Amino acid sequence: MEKVKYSFVLPAYKANYLRESIDSILGQTYTDFELIIVNDASPEDVDSIVNSYNDNRIQYYRNEGNIGGKDLVAQWNYSISYATGDYLVLASDDDMYALDYLEKMDTLVVKYPDVKVFRPRVKRVDNTGKILQIDGFEGEYLTQIEYLHLWTSKVLGSGIPFVVFNRQALMDIGGFVNYPLAWFSDDATVLKLSDNGIGVYTAKTLFSFRYSNENISTAKNNKHSLRGKLKATRMFYDEHMEFILNYVPKNPEEEHLIESIKHNLPRLIKKDKVRNQLRGATLSAILASIKSGVEIECVSLFSMLTACKYPFKYFFKELFRKRTR
Repeated sequence: MEKVKYSFVLPAYKANYLRESIDSILGQTYTDFELIIVNDASPEDVDSIVNSYNDNRIQYYRNEGNIGGKDLVAQWNYSISYATGDYLVLASDDDMYALDYLEKMDTLVVKYPDVKVFRPRVKRVDNTGKILQIDGFEGEYLTQIEYLHLWTSKVLGSGIPFVVFNRQALMDIGGFVNYPLAWFSDDATVLKLSDNGIGVYTAKTLFSFRYSNENISTAKNNKHSLRGKLKATRMFYDEHMEFILNYVPKNPEEEHLIESIKHNLPRLIKKDKVRNQLRGATLSAILASIKSGVEIECVSLFSMLTACKYPFKYFFKELFRKRTR
């Protein structure tokens, strides 16, 4: 196969929306790419979906055993080892690209050859396709500090399937940053590679990020998943707050943005990232996480306990269950 400019790498496990995702990639108006699909030993019928395509841009691999269930980032990094393109997109098995996604992103890649990471504006949809949120921002280039400011201000959202990475730059940092359960691994990797800035295509949304009960962001947390997410959150917060506190602003504008980030980052972690996960957890899962010693500087013990949606319901349910054994 001839050398291509872009590699879409799709680690596949869920079959429900897989065909839609593949169709949105193969239908791209810009065609200089390969599509690498890696079946992570899925129990679902991924084989028949992939084998129904007759397209020489597809390369299909099947893991002998499941990797992602034990270490999702390890599965990502293993999957991208098959890529040959100069630039890489880590696709997902349930999201959709606009058909001109790659064509528009390539205009930024050509314009900013020293930039290592690019992204479009994104719309977030539910499992029926209803739009829930659309990224803001107008422009096409952000410095690392400008991007961090917009991200902590929630103008631009999180995610990895819509990001275009310089493949060699990504490999040079050891691949995707590995946090427990891949929680914050997307944001940490983008920020790590944004030292030369980040290109953002904003004329239109080019990607639909699907929220469903099948992805890690919206799934209900048990003791293991909540503890892993909180541990990853602490790692991300500590590393990036240290970066901000030690950063020397280059001009008065950056000085202003840094002060804003110092205010916004703890707020984002506490009110959005942590609280949303605690709301979907039982009181026993929250107590188990506290007992394990997972503490985040900007999140108080009281706020963790009160974030549970029905704390007393779960408490008395657990108490009754123990007494009726």
